Parts: sequence; structure tokens; C-alpha cells
Amino acid sequence: MDDARQTCLEVKNLVVEFPNRHGTLRALNDISLEIRPGEILGMVGESGAGKSMTGLAIQGLLERPGHIASGEVWLAGRRIDNLTDRDMEKVRGREIGAIFQDPLTSLNPLFTVGNQLTETIRQHMPEMSRSAARERAIGLLKEVGIPGPAERVDHYPHQFSGGMRQRVVIALALAAKPRLIIADEPTTALDVSIQAQITGLLRRLCKEHGTAVMLVTHDMGVIAETADRVAVMYAGRLIEIGSVETVLRNPSHPYTKGLMASIPALGARVAHLHQIDGAMPRLNAIPPGCAFNPRCITAGPRCRRDQPALVPTGAGAAACWLHDGGVA
Repeated sequence: MDDARQTCLEVKNLVVEFPNRHGTLRALNDISLEIRPGEILGMVGESGAGKSMTGLAIQGLLERPGHIASGEVWLAGRRIDNLTDRDMEKVRGREIGAIFQDPLTSLNPLFTVGNQLTETIRQHMPEMSRSAARERAIGLLKEVGIPGPAERVDHYPHQFSGGMRQRVVIALALAAKPRLIIADEPTTALDVSIQAQITGLLRRLCKEHGTAVMLVTHDMGVIAETADRVAVMYAGRLIEIGSVETVLRNPSHPYTKGLMASIPALGARVAHLHQIDGAMPRLNAIPPGCAFNPRCITAGPRCRRDQPALVPTGAGAAACWLHDGGVA
């Protein structure tokens, strides 16, 4: 285990399975990654790739009968995947904050934002008085850019715009000074200009507080503007990881190359946008070998037979046979 001062989150060989009457579906297959304090790791991939599932597994929020079949999750030097439900409840909120994609459903419409912030703070910091918690709530609203926080603290969620509600949700995630924040599509419901404000705010607060962030998104633009490193997932596996500059400018895996080619260039006129033919395989129909091989134009016999492991590709790593001996 790395020094906790150097690694906030470490996931080791994580496997998540969902047993059913027809067998067992493997939703996550051998996921290993780490995030350092103050670092933002972007998680990208198509719907069904396993991005959100990874976040849920880390937080201990898998729906039954889903469970962690093997692997380990370490937070600041402490293993948390084997904690009881009661002990995990103490970790969520206090050490792991969460930001979800729809700020309206993340807030209770029957309570003021100040009440929700205050209760969250006191839940995880019971030694703090109610008046001190209210002052911290006002301070958090100010920190996330809510104008007139001393007055707005007594307003209800419906009295805020979508962007302001998302700022309140970020304040909730930071309320107990967590080590890690898992942000699942935090800008999906917002327009482009508000997206930029929210991602900029998240990045600034992350650096100022030294909080590690796992940013789940399908938007490569958000990744480029916000993340330090990026992890690309496909069919429940991690297939490429590296710095944002390395992965976005010079992707190594054919799937990542396809994702980048699908982004329209500013000012360019094209008759048709690039697309990756085919679709993400269902969990009960993942092909042998590399799961991407039916959609890959460079796939060879080895790709259809053997599953590749992550191997170094200069500044990053990719799970592709073209980078392990050069013969697919």
C-alpha cells in the first residue's frame, strides 16, 4: 500500500458481480486505479462501460444482489470495502462526498438549503453547535459563489437556478471536509456556459482543499478542461489511463482513438461525423479476448482469443495487444 500522504484512493483489482438465475454477470472486471490528494481523475466511456458502477462500488452503494466479488478499496491508508454497512455510513459524507448529475433531485424541496447544509455538517461533526454549523453553511455558500449567502441560506431549492443548485450540491459534498469526492455527470443538466463555471469551481476547490476527485462523465470537453488524468473504460474494464494531455492528444487504444475522432473540430465542415460502428456489448454477451474486438478495425486473431492487460505506453498505459509485442 502506498503512503497515504501520496495516495488518497487506491482501488486494487476490483471485481463486481451480479448473480441471477441465468448465472453471474460481471459488471466490473479487475479495475485498478489510484487518485492522489488534490488530483482530479476523469472516468470516460459509453453508457454501460462501468464508470458509475465504479463510483458506487467505492461508496458501498451497490444494489443487491450486486456485490464486490474480489479486490480491495483503500481510502487514505484504510481499507473500506470490507466495512460493515453501519461503519460505511460513517465514511460516506464524512470522508467521501458525492455530487450527482441532477441537482434538483439531490436537494430536499421541503427544507431550506441552510437546513440541509447544517444537518449534514452536524451529522458528521456532532461536536459542532447548531449556530457554528449555520455559520459554516453560510461560509460554504460563499465559497461556492452563491451571492448574498447570509440571506440565501434560508431559501428553498426551487428559489435557485439550476447552476446555483449545483453549487449548493457541491457545498453539501464539501460540508464535512471529505478526502474524496465522487462527481457523477455533475454538469449534464446544465447549459454550456454554466458547465464551464461549475467545472472551474470544482477544480479550484479541489486544489484549494487538497481533495481528490473522481469525475464521471461522457463529455471529453469537460475532461480536457477539468481533469489531471483520465481513465477510459469499456465493458467493465479499464482499457487506457494516463495524463489528460497524453490520452487526448495521442490516444493509444483504438477505442479511445474512436472517441476522440468522434468529437467535431471547431470550424471544420464535414459531411458526416465519425462514429464507432456497433455498440457496447451486454454483460451477458461480452466476447472473448478484447471486448472491443468486434468493433475494432485493427483486431487480429490474438485480440479475439486473449484478453489484453494494461501495459505501459510511454506516459500512460493501455490494454491492447498492439502495445504488447505489436502483434494482434
